[in-house]
Amino acid sequence: MTRTAFLGAYGYGNLGDELCLMEAMQAFPGATRHAFSVKPDWTLRCVPGLDGCFADGGQMLALRPQRIVFGGGMFGVPDAFRAWMPWLLQAEAQGAEIHFHNLGVAWLLGDLGWLDRAARGLIARLASFTVRDYLGVERIAEAGFPRLPRISFFPEADILPDFSLADRLLPRGPKLLGLSIIPMPNMRACLAQEAGLVRQVLAEFADHQIVPIVSTVHVDSAAEDDMAGCLDFIRDFLPQATIAAPALLDRGFWHAELTPRRLKGLVARLDVLMTQRKHNAIHAIGAGVRVIGLHPLEDNSLRRTFVGMEHRLPPGSRCLGLLYS
Repeated sequence: MTRTAFLGAYGYGNLGDELCLMEAMQAFPGATRHAFSVKPDWTLRCVPGLDGCFADGGQMLALRPQRIVFGGGMFGVPDAFRAWMPWLLQAEAQGAEIHFHNLGVAWLLGDLGWLDRAARGLIARLASFTVRDYLGVERIAEAGFPRLPRISFFPEADILPDFSLADRLLPRGPKLLGLSIIPMPNMRACLAQEAGLVRQVLAEFADHQIVPIVSTVHVDSAAEDDMAGCLDFIRDFLPQATIAAPALLDRGFWHAELTPRRLKGLVARLDVLMTQRKHNAIHAIGAGVRVIGLHPLEDNSLRRTFVGMEHRLPPGSRCLGLLYS
């Protein structure tokens, strides 16, 4: 068995990232498993079986990992490559094998200063290299990486649900519409401009109760507070709707009770999910629940998820892009 260190955007208050960590731990089992996290208590609560966390590259090297798995959420970004590449090179020199796993890859061409000869050599020697979607392959090719990755197609969709919270909170009988909205400025502008279209889409679900699907309450970004996004959306578009599980809009409850698997258990009990958050769409697709993507058309994050998982989309699912000027 192998001592493994996992690198990703962990501890920031995004259950989708910890979901990716759970999948990576299944894909790379080991004798001991440690992960980078900015909030270890959060990550350790969310991810059973994790032995501990480290705060930086120096602490990672002190663990003497035999294997490093670089991935987890939208981690294929210039800032992450630049921050971790020197540490990956040192770990490789100590004998660790390096894997780039299930990466969400951002646009890279604006910042390739980190991709020097040493980084190119490490990438060429990777023990494995996967990205989650077609666009990730294109961006890797555009950036001139010395090898191309395989596509993983969002394997975190197959993490099993935990129904314990759904059993406690959700009523049996009423139809349930899940809502997941990110309160970013571009989304707020889209919803204001395209309010008529959004109401047309919602008309189909007039007899549904609302389940707030909150997967992110970010530690340092109010623009990624899904609880605020959900509350604003309900106020503006569904003020008369019944909220089936109001506890999900209580911050103390959310921080104490939600985990990636419990969130999937909630999503799996829905009749339909309307979401801007891609990992909630992935939960729905993995659970066979109809999903409607709602997102700013200028942002391809959700759209590329639907394209990558097209072969698994439940009937009636679709992705709706919104415009704003």
